[in-house]
Amino acid sequence: MPGNVQPGDTVSVSVSIQGSGNVAGVFVGVEGGSISPIPGQGMASVGAGLTHTSPRTISGGQATFTFEWDVPGAAGATRFGVTSVVANGNGNSSGDGGAEHYLDVVYGCEAQEFFRDFDGDGHGRATLPRLFCAGDAPEGYAPFGDDCDDNRDTTYPGATEFCNLRDDDCNGEVDDDAIPLEQYPDADGDGYYSPAERESGETFVGCVPTDGWAAEPGDCAENDETRNPGVEEVCNLLDDNCDGRVDERVRPTCGEGWCRRESSTCDVSACIPGQPIDEVCNLLDDDCDGLVDEDAPCDAGLSCIAGECRVPDEPPEGGSGESGDSGGEHGGRTSSSSGGMTDTDAGASASGDGGCRVGGEQGFMLLGVFGLIALRDRRRAQSSRRPKASTQ
Repeated sequence: MPGNVQPGDTVSVSVSIQGSGNVAGVFVGVEGGSISPIPGQGMASVGAGLTHTSPRTISGGQATFTFEWDVPGAAGATRFGVTSVVANGNGNSSGDGGAEHYLDVVYGCEAQEFFRDFDGDGHGRATLPRLFCAGDAPEGYAPFGDDCDDNRDTTYPGATEFCNLRDDDCNGEVDDDAIPLEQYPDADGDGYYSPAERESGETFVGCVPTDGWAAEPGDCAENDETRNPGVEEVCNLLDDNCDGRVDERVRPTCGEGWCRRESSTCDVSACIPGQPIDEVCNLLDDDCDGLVDEDAPCDAGLSCIAGECRVPDEPPEGGSGESGDSGGEHGGRTSSSSGGMTDTDAGASASGDGGCRVGGEQGFMLLGVFGLIALRDRRRAQSSRRPKASTQ
């Protein structure tokens, strides 16, 4: 393919999934521009992107899905979100594996790498890079990936070092040439002070730790050392980590699919699952049996494909009518974001008019193997354009 992708181009994108299973499936979403299926390639449009119409047979160690991308008309950056599934064809989810990746694409401008900056101190995480058009850092990103604590905006390279048992300036040393801190009363000795303790008017300037004093705010239980912003939430009907919520994400759950519910207490026996309903074609487990859209009814001549009743596409090249596994029946959904692409393979990066990168942003567990994504440029020409399937 040519060395870069330009605004207004129409390109075909091939996703190759490599794995040791028998069949594979995929879901693709994109932030900028639009993606559409190519007839005969075994993909269909769903609300958030494209997914396979049926699992594709893995031949020669890989299965490939191809679709079209209409590049936005102005220079910019986008991100593809790709979820792949490799299944062994045994009729259930055991032995199946999935993987989630992002592909950054920059078009019509010079690519620059930025880093996710959660605390807004101008320094981001080296492990969360992303490509954008060169220039000022986009909101939520920083030009430097050198933050040693991206959850604290007072900690970054060059910051003032305080006497607080932390490496504030990210130089690998703790409290070197440190400045003493102003502290407030800490009745329970957990290292955090409450609003009332701050308003008491008592202060102390010194190093942490000092018995009876604290330099960190946020204590919601000033007489209980087990409850403060530095502890993990446990199921006990209390706000342990002082974030204003009680037992978030730690209550027992029960039930499958649509029926999954959270217990009203910390006792799993108090959990009451929802009532199953008839299965319909909607990418949900309506009848709560652990399977999605199995035997979902459709009108005569239609099949349940990617959560919609539609006329089956022609059999995809490399396999027709594979039943696949319940775990590989539909590619999962991913969010999408931004970046740049050349004709290098998916692991490469480039500068100049384009660049590309594949990588997870939120630490996804990779259970399968994701193969090469390549772009083959096809300049926009209405006379040679392949017809698009309708988008619903």
